Amino acid sequence: MPKKLFLLAVLVTILGASCQSDQNKASVTGVQALQLITAEESVATFENLRLYPVTADPSLISEHKDLNRMKTLAEGMNTPGFRLLERKQFGREDEAWHHGLTVQNKSQDTILMLAGDVVKGGNQDRVLAHHEVILPMTVRNVEVFCVEAGRSTYYDPNASKAEKEIAAFKGYYNVASPSVRRAVQQTQDQQKVWEAVAAVTKDNNATSQTQAYTALDTETEEKKRRDIYYQHLQDAFKGRTDVVGMVAVCGDQVLGVDIFGTPELFRKQMGSLLHGYIAESASKGQNNVFATEKARESFERVARLAGPASKASETGSKFSWGGHWVHLYGQ
Repeated sequence: MPKKLFLLAVLVTILGASCQSDQNKASVTGVQALQLITAEESVATFENLRLYPVTADPSLISEHKDLNRMKTLAEGMNTPGFRLLERKQFGREDEAWHHGLTVQNKSQDTILMLAGDVVKGGNQDRVLAHHEVILPMTVRNVEVFCVEAGRSTYYDPNASKAEKEIAAFKGYYNVASPSVRRAVQQTQDQQKVWEAVAAVTKDNNATSQTQAYTALDTETEEKKRRDIYYQHLQDAFKGRTDVVGMVAVCGDQVLGVDIFGTPELFRKQMGSLLHGYIAESASKGQNNVFATEKARESFERVARLAGPASKASETGSKFSWGGHWVHLYGQ
């Protein structure tokens, strides 16, 4: 009997050690694999905007390497066989036309679309409501919000009737500013989205007849100022192979946290994200006292979502696909 008890104790110990090993492995590839870098020599700063890099352990990067085969929406819009159209009816659906688009992907590529991605053209510019992964050789509808309240006709009045009926979108713009993204993701309210668009375009002297978010590209002194921001920050983490995200801070305010599953995914999205962060910063007063502690707190809230059992909250969200988290984001 004592021998049996001894063998049982040994078995329990082995199983316990195995479970602990699995837990340790999960933590290494989860939140503990991410780190916020706050050292002055590592951050990127221009006037009132500071970017703190988020790095990942090699173990996490290796585990997520399959995510690198996904193309961004910006890349997708330039891929033959991939296009966005005004929403087509599939079966009995009665949603308002302006809240949906049809995605046709006749290519062999997998396309990652982010909530906050803005596309131009169609019958009005739109912003994606949710993260989506569009598989090769698929056609599906996706939910969007309007970011051009003053237009409801095809962008090219000289187009043929057939082209107007197809109503394809002409291109990708950028990821929307943090305030517009929050309106999209947290309120899911079209009026709130329009109000956020109106505020950021007004602050940047970019109001237009059609009330378009993309009017930020209008050549003004404010745009020249934003272009200077971009030139100084676009290559902020160039040369580093471990940076998977950033925390953007404008003076004492945290604008947002964006963390991706791999350095390659972040590298491809950084420019589009930066455009939105700059739109929110360049119009604000100069404040060179940066809220590093607030940045750390925001990072910890969002990075916690890397854990396998974590759930989204008001301050952070997680998009997962194929058994891996792809994007952690919040404020």
